[in-house]
Amino acid sequence: MKGMMTALRSALIALAVCCAVLACARPSAAAVQQGDQYSNRAYLTHINDGLTAFYTKDFGKARTEFEAALAIAPSDSFALSFLNASLRNLGVDALTELANQEEEDAAKNPRDALAQTRLGFTYLFMAQFQTARGPDARDAFNAALQIDPHMPSAHVGLGIYRLGDNSTSRAKAEFLAALEYSPKDVLAREYLSSIYQVDLKDPNRALAYLVDVPNLMPNYPDAFYHLGSIMDDLGQYDAAIKYLKTAIDLDKGHVGEAGQYGLPLLGTVYLKVHKVPEAKLAFSEAIVYGEAPEFSQSQLDKIKRGDIK
Repeated sequence: MKGMMTALRSALIALAVCCAVLACARPSAAAVQQGDQYSNRAYLTHINDGLTAFYTKDFGKARTEFEAALAIAPSDSFALSFLNASLRNLGVDALTELANQEEEDAAKNPRDALAQTRLGFTYLFMAQFQTARGPDARDAFNAALQIDPHMPSAHVGLGIYRLGDNSTSRAKAEFLAALEYSPKDVLAREYLSSIYQVDLKDPNRALAYLVDVPNLMPNYPDAFYHLGSIMDDLGQYDAAIKYLKTAIDLDKGHVGEAGQYGLPLLGTVYLKVHKVPEAKLAFSEAIVYGEAPEFSQSQLDKIKRGDIK
């Protein structure tokens, strides 16, 4: 499954660097302190409603919900990332319009760490079609951290950039810095979990970072997918199957990792516990939905020939 895990890592990075305009107003009186959003029911409701919309390809509604979440927690890295991902799916023009507004806001307020951070996240997503925006994102995050070294989302954004630049150790340091100032930061936890699972081959540590995320965001399929993958590494196959089936069910639009790799991984786990009919069904559905089709077809062929029992 090494190839599939490499694809998982690529998909994680793609979420940051490839995957209506958010108003760049100053935080309202209702805004919570950074880190406190995870105990705010309204924030969590908007996030989970946004995730449901995003993974069913209702990107317009997703945008609205993530904007509402950012009105409560203006510097939240998870909402910033998914807002930009929603706009990117709505089209290049929507993301470019946001960038234009954020550039204007940052120019008017050059000592505003939040303005620099928001611009950095938008540049990360624009890097898919304007490669020069990658270094621009790095510069924006560095500018934010020079103003406010305690800005968790700027550390997360810079970590994502470093990971995409194959600087895993530096990326890890940024994600750890984010958790120092916002211990529940979901995006930092997700990326650290991936680093420990894929790069450092430490699934127990990976699990520790990610296991509580579904309690905060029960509609986040990729968290369940990653947990299923970790449980597979740990040999906890029943738990892996449970997490993967939940992930697949949540990603009805086949948007994220769960919808791109969930069925092939589920089929692989079924084979490990000798549930061949279930594996055959999973690989067959994977081919239908275009999930790792070559791998899925090869496994299905082996089952049909009786090579796997």
